[in-house]
Amino acid sequence: MWGMTAPRIRCVIYVRISDDRAGAGLGVKRQEADCRELATRLNWDVVDVYIDNDLSAYSGKPRPGYRKLLEALQAGRATAVLAWHTDRLHRSPTELEEYISVCDPRGIVTQTVKAGPLDLSTPSGRMVARQLGAVARFESEHKAERIKAKHLELAKDGKSTGGGFRPYGYRRIYDHPDPPHRLLREELIPEEAAIIRECARRVLAGEGLLSVCKDLNRRGVPTSSMGIWTARQVASAAEVGAGDLGEEIRARLAAGEPASAIARDLKDRGVPLPVPGGWSTPTLARMLTSARIAGLREHRPRSRHQTTRVRTGEIMGVGEWPAIITPAESARLRVMLSDPGRRTSPGPTGKYLLTGLIYCDLCKHRMAGRAKSGGLRHYMCDGQPGRPGCGRVSARVEYVDEVIVVAAAGILTTPAFAAALAEVDAGADEGEAVAEITACEQDLADLAADHGAGVISRAEWMAARKPLQARIEAARSSLGRVDVGRVLEGLPTDSAGMEAFLLDGEVEASRRRAVVAVVLERVWVRPVIVRGSKRFDPARLVPAWRF
Repeated sequence: MWGMTAPRIRCVIYVRISDDRAGAGLGVKRQEADCRELATRLNWDVVDVYIDNDLSAYSGKPRPGYRKLLEALQAGRATAVLAWHTDRLHRSPTELEEYISVCDPRGIVTQTVKAGPLDLSTPSGRMVARQLGAVARFESEHKAERIKAKHLELAKDGKSTGGGFRPYGYRRIYDHPDPPHRLLREELIPEEAAIIRECARRVLAGEGLLSVCKDLNRRGVPTSSMGIWTARQVASAAEVGAGDLGEEIRARLAAGEPASAIARDLKDRGVPLPVPGGWSTPTLARMLTSARIAGLREHRPRSRHQTTRVRTGEIMGVGEWPAIITPAESARLRVMLSDPGRRTSPGPTGKYLLTGLIYCDLCKHRMAGRAKSGGLRHYMCDGQPGRPGCGRVSARVEYVDEVIVVAAAGILTTPAFAAALAEVDAGADEGEAVAEITACEQDLADLAADHGAGVISRAEWMAARKPLQARIEAARSSLGRVDVGRVLEGLPTDSAGMEAFLLDGEVEASRRRAVVAVVLERVWVRPVIVRGSKRFDPARLVPAWRF
């Protein structure tokens, strides 16, 4: 009829930026402003805006804003989409096909500021969309390859990438304070370097990571990121945070804003952490296994399909920063802390002296320390459903510990043990093992370069790698053995003094356990021989001594 006007198109805006280095969200704000200007020119009504800030469409990580966009289109809340460019929507052919399956049957129009309209209602329009998607995918993959090549080049030259948090123990010196800036050099922070040396010494002496972390936190030793908002801190605050700050963080995460962008904003606003972060076992393990603290440059390449970084990488050479510990110490730490046999699951490992060393003589499974009613502590064979033990053997902790400690102290302070230890130390050559590892790693790097240059085939490369890797593993194994000299350094040399140390509850159990493990491989516990007896029979213990 005359005088009637067509209904205005209801549209939604989608904006995304892969890397918001400033953390202010300026990139997505500029995109939104341009899209709103286009909506005004087209006489469209904007009903909602979906944002993915600091999130890549190429990485494959979930994009909350994009998922909400598809949900809105499927629910019929809009009949058009505005984006700054087609590559803001998709860099994956799989995602593009899903988008087409949502838009095509509903007649949804797609308009972009820089690339014009995207007609998904016709075969030719869908072909153009797929071609644009393929180009965007190529650009992302090509950029990723350039970045990988640049990181490898920096690694070969012994240079730092300069990204991420400041590495503990080092101060970064830039050409000027505000980003973007260029890293000039890295200098030691003496106080933090001393903490690294202390931690390395304690872990090499057999003390557990958890024990060291607890001590550092008790002393108030800060980490390099303590008091600084991170994505992990944001997630923690969203889970347990109360008050206005917790509500703000939860609302922003629910709206699709990345935790990293929220962390940058909170940091820029000077919002204090509800609970300042401290030392954790993963943090300490990453620091001690990093080759950088030995003044070495390490390269940890990661494929597109890997979701986590490996803990240790390939040593490329000497770095452009000063060392804090020796290469031999670093090699030992890397082997010890990368051992897949190390216990990483939570458990009462810090409470009992013989945890990991005590076994049931009936079922041959490891026993665990438990506190029974009344506060009495027992080593018990766990026979609960789903556990491998038989549940038929237990013994009081203090009785077992005393018997083993007296025997261990006697062995540790004998002249025969001292002579055997001297013989072991004389046969150990750290420098030779480190030199072997360094030489083999250099040969591996040369092989990779030859393969890349086409000098050798992949089959030749793989065949040459195997013996080199076997030699590296053998050398690392020799370095990974506990340094007995470090474990016993500074301890009493008389039997009574050693007994007092091993039974001292003020000393962390992991530290005392390392000393006992020098001479004790394991101890088997037999069941009670005489029922009803209140005396502990030492004959129930069958220790397997190393010396």
